[in-house]
Amino acid sequence: MEITLKKPEVETLRVNIGEGTYEIPLGASLTVSDYASLNSFEGTIAFYKKYIPEEVADSLTFDEWNQITEAWTKATKKSGRISSGE
Repeated sequence: MEITLKKPEVETLRVNIGEGTYEIPLGASLTVSDYASLNSFEGTIAFYKKYIPEEVADSLTFDEWNQITEAWTKATKKSGRISSGE
């Protein structure tokens, strides 16, 4: 038996902040370690800072982080490629 993995196209959430637009990969496109890091607020922020420059990220409020997280979670679920239990 053999399996050949094919990397699917990376689906992203586009986040517009000020004049910039940043793309954050959705859940099904993440490595297991990246996905596991999302189990805490600090881990989630560190993950986002891979895609949003630190100076921009550091200017965001707690409410803005929550908006990004809610949109990312909704887009990940909508993509249909991962469930909350995976």
